[in-house]
Amino acid sequence: MRVMLGVVIAAGLLLAGAAQGQSFQAGTHYRELPRQVDTVDDGRIEVREFFSYGCPFCNQFLPRINSYAEQVDDDVVVVKHPVVFDQRSEPLARAYAVAEELGVVDDVHGALFVAYHERGNRLDNAERVAEVFAEQGVDRQAVIDEWESFGVETKVSRYRQNLRNYMATSTPSMAVNGRYYIDMNMARSQDQLLQIVDYLVQKERDRIN
Repeated sequence: MRVMLGVVIAAGLLLAGAAQGQSFQAGTHYRELPRQVDTVDDGRIEVREFFSYGCPFCNQFLPRINSYAEQVDDDVVVVKHPVVFDQRSEPLARAYAVAEELGVVDDVHGALFVAYHERGNRLDNAERVAEVFAEQGVDRQAVIDEWESFGVETKVSRYRQNLRNYMATSTPSMAVNGRYYIDMNMARSQDQLLQIVDYLVQKERDRIN
């Protein structure tokens, strides 16, 4: 039994080493951006997730990205970025902007996915969004008051501009440090999407150091 256990451990180490040594190619597995986009923290490597509450694949991706964000090293920061592709996605992005303005993203982010995909709440106006926030202990009127506030309007405009800067066209997709963009057509699977992100994070570490 001890011999077999040693073989299993050795095999596991070999597989881990192979995963760490995997190489991905620009133009195939990720896209280099023509101009670097500003990041939220100059001192850390930014991993940016583009998502929509209405996207079923983002809903599936939520546990993976949450787990990933909890395990990143101290030199990495993970940020969320709602997309505004059309009129239907605009109120969904606005819901996230309201959460940011009220400082309750961690309280309501998962609940908004549940409301949309499991309860049929389309989150398409302030009242329906406020209903979800209120269930998580957030003042309903505060949500309605913020819905068309200057702060929220500014954030939604910034979301639109960043989509153009990153040339992001689908969800879920990711960007690393304002320099690289990866979508599911390049990654082929959600697991590999995060593997490519890790590869690019290390690429940035090597560049910086």
